[in-house]
Amino acid sequence: MAGPGHFVRGRLPSRGGAGDDPAPGDPGALSEGTGGRSMDTDLSLASPAQSRAARGRWLTVAALGFGHFVDQGEGQAMSTLFPAIRDALGLSYSHLGVIATIRLILQTLSQPVWGYLADRFNRKWVIVFGTGIWGLWTVACGLVTNYWQLLWVRAIAGIGLGCLMPPTFSLISDLFGPRERGRAMGVLGGVGYLGIVLSVLGLGFLLRDPVMGWRYGFISLGLASVLSGVVIALVVKEPPRGAAEPELQDAITYEAAGRFVIRREHLGLIFRIPTMWVIFVQGVFGVIPWVIMGTYFITWLVDVRGIPQTQAPMVFAAIVVGQVVANVVGGVVADWADRRSPAYGRIVVAQFSMFNGIWMTYVLFTRTGGLTFVQLTAFAFVVACFIGWAGKGSRDPILQGVLLPELRSTAWAIAGAVEGSLSALSAFWAGWLADRLGLQATLLAVPGSWVLLWLAWLSFYWVYPRDSLRLRAAMAARRKELEGARAEAE
Repeated sequence: MAGPGHFVRGRLPSRGGAGDDPAPGDPGALSEGTGGRSMDTDLSLASPAQSRAARGRWLTVAALGFGHFVDQGEGQAMSTLFPAIRDALGLSYSHLGVIATIRLILQTLSQPVWGYLADRFNRKWVIVFGTGIWGLWTVACGLVTNYWQLLWVRAIAGIGLGCLMPPTFSLISDLFGPRERGRAMGVLGGVGYLGIVLSVLGLGFLLRDPVMGWRYGFISLGLASVLSGVVIALVVKEPPRGAAEPELQDAITYEAAGRFVIRREHLGLIFRIPTMWVIFVQGVFGVIPWVIMGTYFITWLVDVRGIPQTQAPMVFAAIVVGQVVANVVGGVVADWADRRSPAYGRIVVAQFSMFNGIWMTYVLFTRTGGLTFVQLTAFAFVVACFIGWAGKGSRDPILQGVLLPELRSTAWAIAGAVEGSLSALSAFWAGWLADRLGLQATLLAVPGSWVLLWLAWLSFYWVYPRDSLRLRAAMAARRKELEGARAEAE
């Protein structure tokens, strides 16, 4: 049986040249009827009905999106509810910092575990357990009576926040073909940003009750998480791994997919894919702008731009809403570009967005002093609409396009853990910079980071086309293996 190791060892397939007869089992050996696939081959999912899950794939996206919506809202709960929690439990800012740090550490460290479990077992039920049942810990946050109870219960609840995205990343790749994944991931990301906006508004409404409001907030979010688990259990249909790969969509079955199962010894293969290392490197610079914006933008508006404290959050909300638009539009545009240029389309779209991030954030932080509140809010919204295309629309489909189906949850989780760790370091670095140079200089690190991110993405032009071809060759070899097994059975 062809194992995952064939993917790493295999050479690039021919682009139609003759005289090269690959040995059996070599991923360069393309099955009859598949032809010599290249990066220019149409890899759209031609017949979603090939699997039961694909027939309702957008309904599945909606169910997973609901879970992501709740998770993103829950991630904002502590900072939104803290003023009331502080008064009720007698906490300090340092207490908030400890709670947030421990929760982030456990969430980050738990992601690879959830990812491996999702690759090893049924992805839907991993999500139901980690998102639905685990949501009861968030309910428990609303029942605590002192700091230590809140610290540990919130930390345990944070472990569940690392569960949803690794299996979701894998499920999307088995529901949508390589030319459609940007749109699906973009919609999912946009729904997540809506969760941030609406949770802040909803939790703020609950805080009108100064005594019980924060408790109602945690309990409501926990129950919503449980509800999302129920919805996912009822709606999501587990597709066979690899069901949306062009070479396998009419050949793979649940039984056949069971031939290709992740094992611990396969984890090292993830780190032998050059594109993964570019993902890690770009993550170093990719998290910095959002950490700085999320931590200091509102304070900058108040202290540097003189925006009233009651109005500054509205400008930040405009950026978050703009990210909803950016995720969806970026996914659609990246899919279009991928159809035009499979090797480079998503990379070009991502770098276009990063270039916008460079000059638009520089203008935002240096040339908006004379704008009115309405003008500044509108400009912040426009900026956000153009600088968020790289993640869900380009980076995630690129990652899906170089990984074997049975490794995708784990690989995404490892990349997420790396970025989560960098987020914590970036927050520390940004605070150190703000104390010494001031908020204005700190905010200028945002366009500077976009420059470094744009440069880091240049490496994709070299590694991604080659790694993508290797995956296509491995999938063709896998099809040939399945056809051989079927012939033997007959």
